[in-house]
Amino acid sequence: MSSNAVLREAILNAGMTPAMLAERVEVDAKTVERWVSQGRRPHPITRHRVACVVARPMAELWPLPASAPATVPVSAPVVEGGVSLAQVLDRLSSVAAVLDRLTDRLENLEKATGSMGATA
Repeated sequence: MSSNAVLREAILNAGMTPAMLAERVEVDAKTVERWVSQGRRPHPITRHRVACVVARPMAELWPLPASAPATVPVSAPVVEGGVSLAQVLDRLSSVAAVLDRLTDRLENLEKATGSMGATA
């Protein structure tokens, strides 16, 4: 497997080390090293956490390979109600955007609360 230079750069640009990132997303430091050096992909929830911490989109940090075959046509129904995979992906994208905004708000609140506690 190839290394993940984009993730390495994102970690450095966030002013962190792989060990610091590991602590923030609650994984072992060796796991982060594997993501960077071996190009491994973490679990989707962990990918989201990492993307939030380093302020980069998940798809940028772990893009799907161009050669990855689509196992289900985008227009194929997913359930009996005629919901297509494209509709599901659109909804998931909307949910991810809301999660990103909520994460930003929470981080800002934590910073504000932390700064108030430091001055009190």
